[in-house]
Amino acid sequence: MIVASIALLAAYGPSQDYPIFETDFIPAAEHAQRRETLRSKMAPGSVAVFFANPEQNRNNDVDFQFRQDSNFLYLTGLNEPNAALLLAKDPIEVDGKRVREILFVEESNAQIATWVGYRMGSAFAQRHLKLDHAMSNASFAKALEGIRATTRYAPLGGRIPTGALARMMPAYRTFAEAGSERPSDLGRHVGMMRTIKSADEIRLLRRAIDASVEGHIAMMKTCTPTMREYELDAVFEFNIRKRGCEYTGYPSIIGSGLNSCILHYNTNRRRAEPGDIICIDAGGEYHGYTADVTRSFPVNGKFSAEQRALYDIVLKAQDAGIAECRVGKPFGATNAAAQRVVGEGLVKLGIIKNASEARRYFMHGTSHYLGLDVHDSHGYSEFQPNMVLTVEPGIYIKAGSPCDRKWWNIGIRIEDDILVTSGDPVNLSAKAPRRAEDVERLMAQPGMNMDQVQSLTAAGLGRHAHHHAH
Repeated sequence: MIVASIALLAAYGPSQDYPIFETDFIPAAEHAQRRETLRSKMAPGSVAVFFANPEQNRNNDVDFQFRQDSNFLYLTGLNEPNAALLLAKDPIEVDGKRVREILFVEESNAQIATWVGYRMGSAFAQRHLKLDHAMSNASFAKALEGIRATTRYAPLGGRIPTGALARMMPAYRTFAEAGSERPSDLGRHVGMMRTIKSADEIRLLRRAIDASVEGHIAMMKTCTPTMREYELDAVFEFNIRKRGCEYTGYPSIIGSGLNSCILHYNTNRRRAEPGDIICIDAGGEYHGYTADVTRSFPVNGKFSAEQRALYDIVLKAQDAGIAECRVGKPFGATNAAAQRVVGEGLVKLGIIKNASEARRYFMHGTSHYLGLDVHDSHGYSEFQPNMVLTVEPGIYIKAGSPCDRKWWNIGIRIEDDILVTSGDPVNLSAKAPRRAEDVERLMAQPGMNMDQVQSLTAAGLGRHAHHHAH
């Protein structure tokens, strides 16, 4: 890895053209409409400032792959660091112009052009992202000096600023102290906007989910005893990346045997053994939108009697939860339905004495919203059309649990991504088999051979090498 010189490389000027490699992002006009919708919720005479995510150091002079703050991405479409968005309820005069929004961005220069590559710069960003006005982030402090506002909304998020953002913060604090800053209720408004998905958002979610489903199918076909968890992780990453996903939406959970009972296990180093169940929670991210899919299956391709009994309870609970994903139903309906089925099923198997004990083995909620974040923002108490949420019941019986030891080290979760419509719910990830017999049938089909899998791990897939900071 080359270390950048501090001095500008004067011989190389900034790039004249900003390249557009893909054209299937959320249209700029939709981002502009979102800003207009949010502005309509703001108090008279108010101003709001949003900051891009800071770059995060991984170790020494290596940073994590940059991932934009989801609210900032939602409002601007800009996936670059060192930026800020100012929204004004009423027109303000800045730089000799009357505007209601300003995007402050990092301008390209010789060093950036040579070492980092591409920055939109203010002129291109203003045109391409359909903004009233864009300026260099170096002008942030001077621009704020001339702005008068009765209310200054506190920025959303709270990550420690670095680089250019850190240099912008003193000017923002001075600006905020000059008026009546209040804790932002804009977060609630943005959350409600983000919960209802547009047609273009659903299109990108489908792209991420379809890729993730293919990744899960490939893992089921490829899985054999003695494989390392990270080898299955590599199979998943290969399949989502060849279908265009830039990242995984979160570190993949590949838990075999006792690890299947750890909800957010992601070490992914254990060797899977014959007789293990493996619980895999993995989703790809495409243009900022993430899938979230979980499948649990027997490492050797056939469920044991105990695994099958628990699996069928979880599947029945998931079906009950999905049936509740209807307009007007409360968000908690999926969890109530799933918990009821799990409680009754565990009592029938003699694992617990009464249904109230089910929380010992099903200790998490059944649903969360899905979108730019895997646990996406929300603001509605009842389901509305074009919401996307997960339904993911589970049963996890750790070794040492107060039940017959034949149930120990079985962790099962089944998770799908559900679109709420004006009619029946749509399972966007339904192509990945859920029924036990369908899982076994798929696992009997040939997948990648071990030479192919090992070539993927040798290439660095499945080892979290690229994961961005959250």
